[in-house]
Amino acid sequence: MRYEWQGKALGGYRKGPYEEHTRTPLFRDAASALAHRAERVCLMCAESNPADCHRSHIADWLVAHGTPVVHLLGPGRSAEHAGNPQEELWRED
Repeated sequence: MRYEWQGKALGGYRKGPYEEHTRTPLFRDAASALAHRAERVCLMCAESNPADCHRSHIADWLVAHGTPVVHLLGPGRSAEHAGNPQEELWRED
């Protein structure tokens, strides 16, 4: 396992809403690169609950583009990410 900082492209601290950032080429290129990795990927943040974190937006984008996401919630606890009902926000029509 190795650490790779992706704060500029995928980090949670933004001047505007994170949803707006998900529409940028910077975000979409980085998220697409995650989806196409051969190895498993772990996204980390100081926020423990993915529902209260920017990771939920990344997970929404990944799931909308066919990549399954599993949230690690605690020792022995995990949950598959359910797609956001507004997933059309992440479509590139």
